[in-house]
Amino acid sequence: MKFVAYTTVAMSTNRLNPRESLGFLTWKVSRLLTNCLAARFAAEGIKVTVEQWRALLPLYKFDGLSQGELCVVLSQEKTGVSRLLAALERRGLVRREAGEGDRRVKHIFITEAGRSLVDATMSMAMESTQACCAHIPEPDLDQCKRVLWRIVEPWLDEDCLTLEAGRS
Repeated sequence: MKFVAYTTVAMSTNRLNPRESLGFLTWKVSRLLTNCLAARFAAEGIKVTVEQWRALLPLYKFDGLSQGELCVVLSQEKTGVSRLLAALERRGLVRREAGEGDRRVKHIFITEAGRSLVDATMSMAMESTQACCAHIPEPDLDQCKRVLWRIVEPWLDEDCLTLEAGRS
């Protein structure tokens, strides 16, 4: 009985080829890009995590998002976003204000320091991604992005799509 169970597990795990696993490949690329950018930030003395930096991007584009809208855009839970915002607020990169109609709703505004940080680091992020992908022909990267978008788009929350369309 033990041999049968072991061979079944071994056969199943043999089918988990990382080169064939979309989940593994997308996770690994995400980690690679994040680690590359984090190293670049550290080398330049930028004292912000990549996760915090990514939270600033939608605020840079859509200043005044509610905390709930930011959760949707970032595809993160409220507690994680709240923790990110608290760290960004302590650093003076964002400020939170209670909503006029409902004081429980918090709107997030990027400060001038936050805008300056995004401005100063945007080219770093683009260069970091380009460096990671330098060995891939541009048409292949374009095709990869189109295919990944076709996977992602049907699963995006309708609020996220509406926000992007309505505020851009």
